[in-house]
Amino acid sequence: MNKNKKKPTIEFEGKRYIFSIKSILILAIGAPILSLLIYMFFDWEPNFWLHEIVVKQTVFFLNLLFNMGAEAVHATYGQYHWLFKIPGKSAIYFETFCTGVQAIAVFAGIIICTPHSQDRKTNEDIIWRKTKSLIVSSVLFYIVNIIRMLIQLYLYYIGYAWDDIHYSISAASSFIAAIIILLLHRWMPEFIISIIYTGTLITEPINQKRKEQLFSTIETTNKIDLNLIRKVLGMNKKTFIQQFPKMAESYGFSLENDYLIFPQNNKDLFTRAIEENFDKKKLITKKEK
Repeated sequence: MNKNKKKPTIEFEGKRYIFSIKSILILAIGAPILSLLIYMFFDWEPNFWLHEIVVKQTVFFLNLLFNMGAEAVHATYGQYHWLFKIPGKSAIYFETFCTGVQAIAVFAGIIICTPHSQDRKTNEDIIWRKTKSLIVSSVLFYIVNIIRMLIQLYLYYIGYAWDDIHYSISAASSFIAAIIILLLHRWMPEFIISIIYTGTLITEPINQKRKEQLFSTIETTNKIDLNLIRKVLGMNKKTFIQQFPKMAESYGFSLENDYLIFPQNNKDLFTRAIEENFDKKKLITKKEK
């Protein structure tokens, strides 16, 4: 319990997120490896049953919607085992990448490897949320991929060059990834928050060093660089310019060019104000009583 208190904590929608460095490394290293393994599994010849399913379903909808007379043909040619036969056109060979499984594999790797918060209450339904995210994202990618091929093959049928429509429509269909990320943030905020958390772990030692530098400066002078104070408080320039003068005035401090000037007898008050706001990342606007 005391160990967790020493770690950064991010609060979001009433829940606390605390991650171990090990779990973050698993996401960073494990997700790409797992995604590659999932793709390689479906790119393995015994699993080309997925090719057959996708090709036959696409042909079914092509003929249902456009009455094209398209055919799904099993014909082994190198890495290809299935092809689309479109009346009056050259055959379109089918490969694993055309199944859309690569997108499913990427998000499956991310979802499975996303770290769990060390807060028990936050973590209690993580398995269900991961399962739901995995199923919904996979189904959405599968459906969008079928729609993508229907559009491409229909345009090819009516006269468009295959090279002109293949890559452009494939790229355009990637918009679904943005939707999946939004769903992940809703059901599994751990993914985005773990990225923010990683940034916090990296910047916290830097912030601590700045804090120590600030307090060391206070011991020898009553003139402090405003830019150093802003960095210690973790504020952007616009907010700092708007809010800090009010704080300085409320404490009886003055500003001179790029420095804060405070009387020596108010040094302890300034130190307490910085201490309290270092973790909160916001200014105290009321003078301590």
